[in-house]
Amino acid sequence: MKYKNTALVVEGGGLRGSYSGGILDILADKEIKFGGAAGTSAGATHLCSFLSGQIGRNFRIDTIHSKSSRYMSFKNLLFTGDYFAFDYCYKQVPYKIDPFEFDKFTEQCQETEFRVCMTDIETGRAVYPRITDYRNEDEMNYIRASASLPLLSKIVEIHDKKYLDGGVADSIPFEPMFKNGFERAVVILTRPLGYRKKLCKALPLIKFAFRNHPKFVEAVATRHIRYNRALDNLAKLESEGKVFIFRPSQLIKISDIERNKKKIAQLYELGKEDALAQMPALLKFLEGGTRRNKEPSFLQTRETVVMRRIP
Repeated sequence: MKYKNTALVVEGGGLRGSYSGGILDILADKEIKFGGAAGTSAGATHLCSFLSGQIGRNFRIDTIHSKSSRYMSFKNLLFTGDYFAFDYCYKQVPYKIDPFEFDKFTEQCQETEFRVCMTDIETGRAVYPRITDYRNEDEMNYIRASASLPLLSKIVEIHDKKYLDGGVADSIPFEPMFKNGFERAVVILTRPLGYRKKLCKALPLIKFAFRNHPKFVEAVATRHIRYNRALDNLAKLESEGKVFIFRPSQLIKISDIERNKKKIAQLYELGKEDALAQMPALLKFLEGGTRRNKEPSFLQTRETVVMRRIP
């Protein structure tokens, strides 16, 4: 069933996104579709396989294909400037190794407004281009830019604009979807209840590496403030019945560039378990009902680019 007035929003987080992959596979298996979808970084890349209808593909990428040093390694970073190798991740995997359903993706994106978030490093602002065709070089690069981590990736240049990780400016892009007319949102977070982001530990390195891009440095320095404010806003919207939030019910410590495949698989399975456990509540929400849990829950324009000012 498709819920046209509801947007699906997926947070980034590198390999923590395997949790989102588990939830997305359950949503796909239940044939639950949305009028809009927005993702940042790993959230954007995981949404691609969801929109192409390829259940299990995200799991294979996170646990099988990522084993290759050609996928991610410091050797890649040293010789190419990208920890996650561009050619392997965005060309070899989708076109040859684990074929992407391009036609199904494009067909679905005609019905679902799919946006990815990336950060303009000259302005420090979030930009949310709409994606309709992965085979379009510019659109593929928008997805790539959204997932390009500072210090671990080269700057992605598109039409003389320079972009990096969307998470710097907007880690959880639910606000632009509401501004674009969606009435409600299902939000997948990759951090457990109670998490609060702190000042970036790599800020001194960021200041040096991006000394010619002061607005981007400022965005990194204030990222934790915006992130925690977003969590507060989501809590308010949840209490009003406007958002439904998935978040890990258990703490599984994992890094953005995790290489322990057992932990990645555990996080994926946790996503599936959480999705199944909360499916009745989710369906009630999607059909218009609101959740009134006394205990804290662990699930807690349209055609133009939207830009968001960094305070």
